[in-house]
Amino acid sequence: MKQEIFFVQDTDHVNVEAINQLRMQEYSKAQGFAVQVSTLNWKQSDSESFVMAARTEDKITSTMRGEFIDDQSLLEKKLEYNWDFPMELNYPVLLLSRAATVSAARTLGLNLLLRNHFLKLALQFQVQHVVGTFVAGSSRERTLREMGYQFFENPKGWQKSTYRSLRPVQVVVLDLKIHGQQALEYCQTQLGPNLKAYSFIESIPKLKIVRCL
Repeated sequence: MKQEIFFVQDTDHVNVEAINQLRMQEYSKAQGFAVQVSTLNWKQSDSESFVMAARTEDKITSTMRGEFIDDQSLLEKKLEYNWDFPMELNYPVLLLSRAATVSAARTLGLNLLLRNHFLKLALQFQVQHVVGTFVAGSSRERTLREMGYQFFENPKGWQKSTYRSLRPVQVVVLDLKIHGQQALEYCQTQLGPNLKAYSFIESIPKLKIVRCL
């Protein structure tokens, strides 16, 4: 059985549509926030990002987007919060978002597998900080704490964009200089044989910076 990790290109219309469908399908089931699922369709910011996917044979089962951002004001717009946390970021940072996994594959650790590859990509580009945001109570919270992420609260939540938070919103940061090795070892331990079951079929790409919201 062929299992692969790869980057989806905006010229690959079949896989772009598969990503669109997967995002809309899984985000429609989301708890803790509401979103207009049609706004999850591929757009310019996806083309400027690295959109990673896992597939078994020809079916995409999981995806995650990585945005390298070197502008604090753009990061703040994406987070819907002005950065006033007691942690100074070194830019560019890597913002991970738009993660989705088909329900039948959620026990396989594919979200963690994609995150593992993104952490390695950030290290390759000598990026120090990996950022994320999600509603409190998410199943990934324990995982991120054990990887070494620091947690902060966005008291305003998501209200400006197409997302509407229904629970408190967390902003998380992983400092790869301090906790990078811990995070990668955690991934290796938790994923076990699945870490090698999926072939990463890409060469290391060139860094590209996101400019669009």
